[in-house]
Amino acid sequence: MHGNLAIGSKDGAIRLYKQVGQSAKTLLPGLGQPILYVDVSLDGKWVLATTKTYLCVLPTFIQGEEKGGFEKSMGKNKPAPTKLQLSV
Repeated sequence: MHGNLAIGSKDGAIRLYKQVGQSAKTLLPGLGQPILYVDVSLDGKWVLATTKTYLCVLPTFIQGEEKGGFEKSMGKNKPAPTKLQLSV
């Protein structure tokens, strides 16, 4: 575990922090619904966020970089979230 921290907001955005007390390194834009729960993989390479109606999976690593979104800003390299939703 790396001590990484991810926080979801009411607008669906997710902020990635390297440690408590610092500014967020990366802001991942949301898909509109409030984030209810967030979890980070043990290696810090994935974030899973839940909303009322779907799951959102986001990679935090940057292609061709050793550091990910917790250590440095992802800038234009922000990933598109994968939205997992059941259809009825």
